[in-house]
Amino acid sequence: MSPARTTSGAPISSIGRGIAVLGCFSARNRSLTLSELSAKSKLPMSSTHRVVAELVAGGFLVRGHDKRYRIGTRLWSIAQLAPVSEQLRERALPTLARLYEETGENVTLAVLDRGQALYVDRLVGERSVPIVSRSGGHLPLHTTGVGKVLLAYQSKEAIAKYLTGPLQRPTPHSISDPLKLEQELTEIRQQGYSVARQEMTMGSGSVAVPILRNNRAIAAVGIVAHLNRLEIPRLVAILQQAANTIAHELEDHH
Repeated sequence: MSPARTTSGAPISSIGRGIAVLGCFSARNRSLTLSELSAKSKLPMSSTHRVVAELVAGGFLVRGHDKRYRIGTRLWSIAQLAPVSEQLRERALPTLARLYEETGENVTLAVLDRGQALYVDRLVGERSVPIVSRSGGHLPLHTTGVGKVLLAYQSKEAIAKYLTGPLQRPTPHSISDPLKLEQELTEIRQQGYSVARQEMTMGSGSVAVPILRNNRAIAAVGIVAHLNRLEIPRLVAILQQAANTIAHELEDHH
């Protein structure tokens, strides 16, 4: 449930205001001034000043010499306790490292988060292609290998809802036709893996498989490589082995 808001769209409750201020930060906006925070959160300057002062006092924000605010270490420490970070990421890391050693390509681990693929971890190599994902970043579900897998294993209702929304097209190869996407999601469920070719970045593609628990995809693991190095059968076999290992790791600790 989103916090109660005034007619101007600003949150009323104090916790709602705190959430609004923290929600202003993103990969593109890692440092913000007081007036930028006020504008983005739709809060008056006086309220923003009070909320920011409390967040700084609590260690959730820090103020630099440049008078810009950044996320504080206390928030980072608390975030490390989230199941996605503490359990999935830590349990998966040794397998992801082996996967990277075996392939030399970018390795990504993602979960479904509010209708997007949230990248929990990624290992990037020197010879591997540049990729747009980053740990803690979001990308659309229908344009990425891991995203397609996560979407394909959702309920029929969740898939139908996603297909009625706007389908972004980061490249001319991205699928924006709901019927075509639905057909591909059915194929992904049947074959147990997904392939994305130049649908997020030109020149590169990805292969991904689900990490299953009780037939539900709790996460997806993928490899992003240059199109000429996308050896699908080989990569699928390696990824499926990795996904099984991660699933067992998670079982053993529950």
